[in-house]
Amino acid sequence: MRILWITGARGKRWLDQVTLGSGRLLGCLLLLAVACTRKVPDTIDRAFTSKFLNARDIEWHYSPDGHWLVNFYMEKFDYMTASYTLDGLLEYFELELHGEEVPKQLMDRVKKAYPEGDVYEVYERNRGNSAEYIFELVDHGSLFGVDFFEDGHSQIIPSDDYRFTSRILVGD
Repeated sequence: MRILWITGARGKRWLDQVTLGSGRLLGCLLLLAVACTRKVPDTIDRAFTSKFLNARDIEWHYSPDGHWLVNFYMEKFDYMTASYTLDGLLEYFELELHGEEVPKQLMDRVKKAYPEGDVYEVYERNRGNSAEYIFELVDHGSLFGVDFFEDGHSQIIPSDDYRFTSRILVGD
């Protein structure tokens, strides 16, 4: 594969042509990905480990709003997500709900508001002193969310939210 790098900021030619084999190109891309990966701060890692002692299959992500999100597996709860502030404080954790675990009154509200929509996933977000329920929906070809709070109000989570843009969805 040939790469042509034409000009820099002042028009000076920095690199004429470089020939890279597919192995070298893959190696360069891998090195770039590793170099751009942020390391989880020790305070956050220690806070997570002390709270979720038996967590397995741990995967960290740095979110655009400045929080560390961790997806992990806990035997009793299945997969969970937790969010930590930069100070190492647990902001919330989420559990995916299935079937009877989903509050019926909320499911009825969603079906009434989006009769042609399909519920993709439902999560309970626990903030310690409050809980909210997040419904991920596909309606008229659009993926979005509805966040239900304990006080009864709800809020739309748009399809361009990090919640949706940070993962790949495969479907119809």
